[in-house]
Amino acid sequence: MAESMDTPALAPRGLIGRSISTACAVLAVLGGVFFLAEALMSVTSVIGRALFNLPVPGDYELVQMLSAMGVAMCLPYCQLKRGHVFVDFFTVWAPSSLKRVLDAIAALLLAAMSFLLAWRTWEGMLEMREYGETSMVIALPVWWGYVPVAPSFALLGIAALHTFALDLCGSDHA
Repeated sequence: MAESMDTPALAPRGLIGRSISTACAVLAVLGGVFFLAEALMSVTSVIGRALFNLPVPGDYELVQMLSAMGVAMCLPYCQLKRGHVFVDFFTVWAPSSLKRVLDAIAALLLAAMSFLLAWRTWEGMLEMREYGETSMVIALPVWWGYVPVAPSFALLGIAALHTFALDLCGSDHA
């Protein structure tokens, strides 16, 4: 059963809201470009494999890397637009003010985890770069896949802090 949310995403207002919204949208579009590139490469590889026995070398490696980057890049936009899945089985009965407080707490926890993930992803990227780890088939440096992921998690944390503040203040704008 689909119901409308108590805290819908609205158009951003103010310099901070517009800046965060723009950054999230740009990153999500770039993530979409990665997904499009992944899809085109997969089709090319399948057709090449089926018709000419010439698949795209390292297609599985590239799909894994592009998928991880694309998903991470879309998460901040999803948070800002309140697109994440909400499980409200236990709070259906609750007044909207309590739901707003619970959403604020969830956003704060998401921000904390996002900043932690950004930090650890950045550290992992630096280690992989230092050790020169590469993918097996095409010897693509693995650390390249981490480059957009760490900033994506940082922006997810910023977007979560923004939604936390909006929920906490009961603000009607992003």
